[in-house]
Amino acid sequence: MIDLDKVVSGTVREAILQNEINRIRRTYSFKLGLLLTDAFIRRPWMIFLLPFTFLKMNYDYIMSKNNSEMDVVTTGIDGSCLMVMTTSEEGAAASDRAISIAKAWNTSPERKIVVVSTNELLTSMAITGVSLYQIPDPKAHRDLSTTEWNETCANVLKRAIETHRPLSFIFQGTYPYRGVLNAISISPNLNSIWLRPEDIDEELIRKGQRIFSSILTLEELSGLENTEISRIDEPLRKRTPSNLILVATGYNRHYERDRLPKILDRKLTGDVDHKFVFPTNADVGNIPMMRIEYWDTIVEHEEFVNLKAAITRSDLHLVKELRRCGVPTLCIIESETPSSIIKRLQQEAMKGGLFVTQMSDSDEINLFLNALFNSEWNESNISHEREEAQSDWYELFQHCNIAVSDQ
Repeated sequence: MIDLDKVVSGTVREAILQNEINRIRRTYSFKLGLLLTDAFIRRPWMIFLLPFTFLKMNYDYIMSKNNSEMDVVTTGIDGSCLMVMTTSEEGAAASDRAISIAKAWNTSPERKIVVVSTNELLTSMAITGVSLYQIPDPKAHRDLSTTEWNETCANVLKRAIETHRPLSFIFQGTYPYRGVLNAISISPNLNSIWLRPEDIDEELIRKGQRIFSSILTLEELSGLENTEISRIDEPLRKRTPSNLILVATGYNRHYERDRLPKILDRKLTGDVDHKFVFPTNADVGNIPMMRIEYWDTIVEHEEFVNLKAAITRSDLHLVKELRRCGVPTLCIIESETPSSIIKRLQQEAMKGGLFVTQMSDSDEINLFLNALFNSEWNESNISHEREEAQSDWYELFQHCNIAVSDQ
């Protein structure tokens, strides 16, 4: 009886080997070697024809190369389809970004987006025009070996690419899995983009440059530095008074690595006047469950605009969305936070409505928390600024070879 699992798991390896054989056969050195072998060993009578066969070989090689370049441009691409892969490494932050990209892309009924995800928070994703492919979270499914998981990942991604023929493929995560790299390597005509955090090992970036068409940092797309601010009488979206405080210190972390800082645990546990919102699966410390809400998505949640305040780490996309909605925010940074991110957060803090402090500075954290929790101070400092900059994803779509018109 045929073992279907073994057959399926071998398809990507076979495709990689076949692609490599085809690549070698298309090289000039292989064609020249084959011609000389035929002339001097297999069919010696062809030695007299060698000058003519050599010229023909060069002509065929040049023509086949030109034809292959034309095929790359014109063959088998759906210009209305975009594919995004998001991983569980960055927790709710990755889910929110995938949803934001999907909504920014789906501006017409003709467009569609395909999301491949290891993040189980995206199983409830329901957006018109989105097709979702779910892959097991490698950290949550320890029964799968690394090899088995990468084979599964490569097969799912390969089939999704072959089925939907996307214009571009965007991988957003801290590092590309071997299964992702394998799937991209057997899709040579694919415009592939790695959307990465800034603090990534240089060796991983060098490896990625050999596979991906381009590599962008999340900070390059955040647009915080170049944002133009104009004063208006009301926030971007109408706020309704609320006692909900977002606690997103684990927003951009896998839930297995999330730990509520002790100073926040003590402060929030003793507070009886507010309810605290956490991303699904987040560590809530000792806060009583009756004062906790879990949200599958944060930025896209219908109550996001009504938050009274927020406590975050250094996720620029989340900070920007909180500012857009006029939510006073405390951003707690850690020692490993890149200096470029700290600089940009401090620039935002100068505009008001945002505190930035170090995790090690407990006195300053307590001072800022008291301000956020104080209703009179909080209401007087709600941001009334509106950002007129392009969408965060405008430049990303440009790298996808997409002409983006102003919305």
